[in-house]
Amino acid sequence: MWLFTWRGESWQWAARFRWGALVLLVVVLIARAPRWVTLIVVCVVGSAGGAAAWQAPVVHDVSQCSGAATLMSDPTPVGTGVRLTLEIGGQRHVAVAFGSPARLLAHRLAREKVFVDGMCSPLNPEFARFELTRHVVGRMAVTSVSERFVEPSPLVRSANRVRDAMSRGVSRMNPTTRSLFTGLVVGDDRLQPKEMVDRFRGSGLSHLCAASGQNVAYLLALAGPFLRRRSPRTKLLATLVIISWFVVLTRAEPSVLRAGFMAAAVAVNAARRRPENARAVLALSAMCLLVIDPMLAWSVGFALSVGATAGLAWLSAPLGTIIGRRGALASTLAAQLGTMPVSLCVFGHVPVVSLVANPLALPVAGVVMTIGLPMSLLAAAIPPLVPLASALLSLPVVWVDVVARVFSGMSVTGAWNWIMWAVVALWVLHRWRQHAPRRTRVAG
Repeated sequence: MWLFTWRGESWQWAARFRWGALVLLVVVLIARAPRWVTLIVVCVVGSAGGAAAWQAPVVHDVSQCSGAATLMSDPTPVGTGVRLTLEIGGQRHVAVAFGSPARLLAHRLAREKVFVDGMCSPLNPEFARFELTRHVVGRMAVTSVSERFVEPSPLVRSANRVRDAMSRGVSRMNPTTRSLFTGLVVGDDRLQPKEMVDRFRGSGLSHLCAASGQNVAYLLALAGPFLRRRSPRTKLLATLVIISWFVVLTRAEPSVLRAGFMAAAVAVNAARRRPENARAVLALSAMCLLVIDPMLAWSVGFALSVGATAGLAWLSAPLGTIIGRRGALASTLAAQLGTMPVSLCVFGHVPVVSLVANPLALPVAGVVMTIGLPMSLLAAAIPPLVPLASALLSLPVVWVDVVARVFSGMSVTGAWNWIMWAVVALWVLHRWRQHAPRRTRVAG
């Protein structure tokens, strides 16, 4: 489905078959048709969805635009102004504002509705393709913003208030440390300085600042004691609500959508007492999300998330057997192998130092992801605890940053990086050859 969704961009004629293909897919699944028939229908669904995704109307002319606009992202500081995504008249625009409008928008959060005036124009050709994959069809220069605004639904409102309370609960943190803290807990890396972004990329730890399956797992683990004695139906409903709320809290990033959908599928299967392995759940989740939003096929974050999960699902167990009791190293290597094709195509570099940096940073980052949200919310509710919570949570956050700083400084590029990867491959091959005779003797 993914490959044919990509191909659909060139087959614009296939868009007319999208809804018919979806209906046909449902019929095929209900009728339990032969696998080759299902495969053909899946390919048709993918190509039709990919074609339809690129047929959204875009802005072609410069014109005045005004009215009620919904914030589709949180405002990000850009110089003396802010940058954000606004949806006005059913179309999304990447908007910039300066001066008084910027000050008013800076206090707003995603999904709130404001009343704006501005000039709408076509996308910058250099970034048009990237913006279109985010459903953005134009640019907007905001000239005025009213002081009144409309709050979103109760679910989104609760998520916004939690994010605000979380920031207040650690307000005594160093601003740079706080920006990393919000990145680890909810994937909010808007305020991270460029130097921090570079060192996390250079050390192979940038995935820690994107909310994903780890965050969902830690949140459900935290809620586990409260759900354990509930009835299966109540437990399932509460689990789905928690997952949905966390998706909203993290702004429905592609990696969170994948993780949330997989967690929901696992919860439903557990309630039905029909568990599925991670491979089947991953495939089902990716296919369903591509049907819902075909543009995810061009999302780097979605591809990296699916690749890392696929690596863990297919390779972590075999690598764990080969490498031995180095579980963290086996998992890291499996995830890196899963994301390597995407990383090479997009970034052109996969730092080998990440194999050491991840085992050192992941457990500590997991502590922050688990206790960071409840501790910061407690401190926000009891202000005298803010200094204590800020100090305690700063320790593990700084550790993660130090690991990124050290290993980004040790990271090598070009031929040396590939030579070190070759050494890792030879070591794994050596371990596999050592393990093979033992496996043969056991089988005999």
